[in-house]
Order: sequence, then C-alpha cells, then structure tokens
Amino acid sequence: MYTGGNELESKIVVLGLSQSGKTSIRQVVFEGFAPEATSMNPATVRINRKLFNLAGSAINLFDVGGQSNYLNEVFEQYKERTFSDVKAFIFVIDISDASNIMRSKYYFDLTMENAKQLSEGARIYVFAHKMDVVPPNKREPVLQSIKDIFEIDKFTNADLFATSIFEDTIWDAMQQVIAYVFPKDDTKSVKIKEAFSKQDLVFLSLSTAQGLMLYSQPERYTGFNFVKLKNDLAKMFSPTLQLDYVTFSFDENRVYMREVDQDLILTTVFPPQHSVDEEIEYFMNLAAEMKELFQADELIGRARIKMKGTLVDYLLKKGLEKGETIERRVEQSISFKCDICGRNLQKSIIDVAVENSENLERGIKVQKGFGATSVEMFPLHECVEGIREIPIFLDGDLEYRRYDDSRPV
Repeated sequence: MYTGGNELESKIVVLGLSQSGKTSIRQVVFEGFAPEATSMNPATVRINRKLFNLAGSAINLFDVGGQSNYLNEVFEQYKERTFSDVKAFIFVIDISDASNIMRSKYYFDLTMENAKQLSEGARIYVFAHKMDVVPPNKREPVLQSIKDIFEIDKFTNADLFATSIFEDTIWDAMQQVIAYVFPKDDTKSVKIKEAFSKQDLVFLSLSTAQGLMLYSQPERYTGFNFVKLKNDLAKMFSPTLQLDYVTFSFDENRVYMREVDQDLILTTVFPPQHSVDEEIEYFMNLAAEMKELFQADELIGRARIKMKGTLVDYLLKKGLEKGETIERRVEQSISFKCDICGRNLQKSIIDVAVENSENLERGIKVQKGFGATSVEMFPLHECVEGIREIPIFLDGDLEYRRYDDSRPV
C-alpha cells in the first residue's frame, strides 16, 4: 500500500512494452529534450531510476525496461521494490504496434494486480501513445478501442489519455499526473496565495520551463511553454537574444514570465486596470521573493550551489573573462550524442564539475593559444559498453563547438 514515504517526494513507475516511448516521454517532459532528439534511444535495460527536483519537491521516476525478459523479472523477482509505495503508475501503449496490443494487455493486467496489492492508493494513467500517426478523424475510435480492450472502465483509479511527444497531448496528460502526485509544500502554498491576493492578480503560477504547473492560483492544469516562447522570439529577432523576462497581452490582460531559478518559471497575469510601470515593479519584486522562497539548495542540491562558486573561480583563474557571462553559462545544458549507443544526452559544465568535485582538472580543462581561450569538458555517461567520458569542446564564452569520440573510463 502507498505509505507516502518522504512527504516531499513521490514515486512514479512507468511501464509498457519495449520501444513504446517510455524513455522519450521522460526525456521530453522532465529533461528538456526536443522530441526529435529521442528517436535513437536504445532499449532501457531493467530499471532506470531518476530523481527529479521540482521546486523543492522530488519526483522519483522508475522507467522499467519493456523487453519481456526484463518485465518478467520485475513482476517475479523485483515486485516488492518496484510496486511498493507508488503514488502513480503510467502504462504506455504503442498504438502504432497493433500486433503487440494483446501482449501489452497481459502486462497491464499484471500491473493493475500488483498495484492493488502493494500500492492501493495509487492512480494508473494509461497513455495510448504515438497518437500522431493516427489521422485526426480516426483518433476517437482508436482511443475507444484501447478503452474496451484494456477494460479501463472497470477500474475506478485508472484514466486513459491519447498522447504524443510531438503534440501538446503529452503535456496535457502529464499535467494531470503531476497535479495528483506533486507533493506541495504548505509553507510555499501559503506564500503564493498571499502574493496572488496582494495585487488582485488574474493568475499566478510557478511551473517548469515547458509549462507543467507546480503551484498556481487559482488552480490550473495547463501553462505556457517558456522554452518555446523564448525560442520563437529568438528566431524572430536574434539567435543570441538574452531575455530578462517576457511580457505579452492575453485577452485584456498582460502576462509576465521570468525564470526565477533553474527550470522554475514565474508567471503572473495582471488585470487591465494596472499601469505597466506598476506591473513591472511588482513582478520584479515578486520574482526576487519567489527566488528566495524556492532556495537554490532545495532546487539543485547543496553540492551544486557550493560547486558553482568554486567552478566560476576556477574558470576565471584559468583565464576566462566576463565573470557574469560565465556564471550564467555554467548552468546551461549542452546537448550531444553518444557515438557508441546513440543516446542523446544533456549536461551542463556544473554537472561535470560536480562529477569531478575532488579534481576539477580531471573533468574540465582550459587552454589558451593564438589569442583564443577554449574549454574542454568530459561528462561521464553510463553507456551499453560501460561508463564512458565524452570530450566536448567549447569556446571562451562556453558555447558548444563539437565533441570527440567517447572513451572508456
């Protein structure tokens, strides 16, 4: 039975057959990957467990490999560990693979049986996935067919969603999951309600950069995708555009958005009676207040906070210039692909620094020559051939340039 565990941590287990899209969903929703970047994902081996910090609370995500021998191991040998203390199960069905629908149904029935025994209070979210391959006029019949085959109606704790990582449907479905499992901090909730009522706002929220609502007043289940908004503005004006905040009109109201900490977006919607100057002043003060409320050591861990200052000092002593630019750049994730397993990866320089906290020189090297400064970093990757490091080259502004072939550790 679900017992709650850490009151600010929730366990989610994602199941489904191999290549159904489980890992891609995790990467797009929680790790900021573009949908196209997930196409070469290898099959998950056994269980991939990841802990995601969201606004001071944690989502403990178990991505279970979908090959029959792994699934059988999970249901036979690792049943207690996998199915105990779960707040939500996500069962992913590949609707483009009709030949395996009944095999998927077999493992779905086992999931429901074990969920009932070991996590009685959990909800089950069934994703009829890869719906983008189905013409719009045929989606409803396909969804109804899945509903009938999997007998969704007989379960009071199960919900069915049509999803695709290439459409907003995956965000709509995952928002429902987050709304149920996300462990809100009561202290933060009270502060946000106070901030909302203080200026008679239309709306106030703290969300992930892709728009998953974590806290909102009044409660809502869809948000603005800040990453997409920034990318669209950069395409329109300049690829190097650095935005302190974004504002735009929405009906009669004005919306202000700002990243107050890593992957935590403040959104406020003001009614038309305020002046723009009043709105900006209140919004900026509120952003500072929220940054303090959601302290960085909660969001990214004490090790990262301590390491950030050490890393910036190290880079400056090695000859990099523009301290403010460096401080901002060290948090930015760099996308690259493993040349062995083909997996798309994302890591920032501070991630590499934390991996090499005892010896920064081991993970980050700075070279000067011919009037230019370059940085080489070596992120670690658990590949199918064991742990490897991938040399990545950057310029003096820490902009990504290229990476060499990975090598075993």
